[in-house]
Amino acid sequence: MNPDMTYKSKWKETILPLLPPLAAAALAQVSADAPVTELRLRAGQPFHIQFDGYARLLFAAGGRPVLRAEDCEGLLSNICGQALYAWTDELKNGFVTLPGGHRAGVAGRAITEGRHVERLEEVTAFCIRVMRELRGISKNIVPRLLDAEGYLLPTLIVSPPGCGKTTLLRDMIRAVSAGDYGAVAQSVSVADERYEIAGSVRGLPQFALGPRCDVMSGMRKPEAIARMIVAMCPQVIAADELRNIRDTEAILYAKSCGVTPLATAHADSLPALFLRNGMRPLQKQRVFARYVLLTRRGGAGSLSCILDADGREAA
Repeated sequence: MNPDMTYKSKWKETILPLLPPLAAAALAQVSADAPVTELRLRAGQPFHIQFDGYARLLFAAGGRPVLRAEDCEGLLSNICGQALYAWTDELKNGFVTLPGGHRAGVAGRAITEGRHVERLEEVTAFCIRVMRELRGISKNIVPRLLDAEGYLLPTLIVSPPGCGKTTLLRDMIRAVSAGDYGAVAQSVSVADERYEIAGSVRGLPQFALGPRCDVMSGMRKPEAIARMIVAMCPQVIAADELRNIRDTEAILYAKSCGVTPLATAHADSLPALFLRNGMRPLQKQRVFARYVLLTRRGGAGSLSCILDADGREAA
C-alpha cells in the first residue's frame, strides 16, 4: 500500500452495534484504524478477525466462544435491520449489504426447490467483509490505462477474492470522474448491484466517487447498465464482479453504444477467466484493452501486472 493514500473507514460504528454482547466486547479490543478485512463469526467458535496479511482468533472471558447458537437468530435479524422479510432475495444469494458497503455473508441450511434456493434456515456462520476507501490506490495504475489523449481505455480488474478489486475500482472511478492522475475527466455511471462500490445509504454514496458520477444501486447489472446508458448518457460505465453471460452481454452492449466499460471479475489469471463460458465473448471480441491483475502477495491490492488485449505486458 502507498503510505500517501488517505484511508477512511467508520466500519466499527456500523458493525459493532449489530453484534451480540460477547462478540462486541471482543471486537472492542480492536482499533478502528487496524487494517481489518473480514470478521468471521461461527457458532461455538472463537472470533476470527482477518487483517491485511495476518489473522487473530479472539475468545470471550474464560476461553468461551463469542457466538453461541442461540445468538445467531438475533445477529441475523440485526444484520437485516429487524426486517428479515425485506432481505429474502439477498439471503438466497448468501449475503446482505450493510450501510457503508460492508457485506455480511451467511451460511446455514439451504431450503431448495429443484435447483433453486428458496430460503436459508439455521444460519450459524457469518463473514462480514469490511469495505475500505483508500484514496490514491490507483495513482500509479490509472496513467497506464489511458490512451494518447488521456481517456480511459476499456479496463477489467482481475483477481481472486479478497485482493482489493472493489477498493481499486472505487478509486479508479473517483480518479476518472475527477480527472486525476492524468486522466481526462469523464462522466461515469456505476451499476452498483450489491451496494459495495458506492455504499449508498438513502441514495447517497458513502464513498467518494468524484463530481461526475451517477449511481444506480440495488438493480441487477444488466438492467442497470442498460438503464444508465439511456438515462444518464455516461462516457464510462462501471460494474463490479462480472459473473455470467448476461453480465457479459451488458458490457458488450455498453461498448457497442460507445461507452467505455470499467469492471472487475474473479479469477487468478486470464486463462482461468476465459475458461468460463460466460466470459469467453470478452476475449473473442477483444472488449477490454487493459487487464489489471491483482495478487495477495504484498497485501491486498498489490499489482501483479497490467496486460493488453492480447495478454501481453502493457507499457
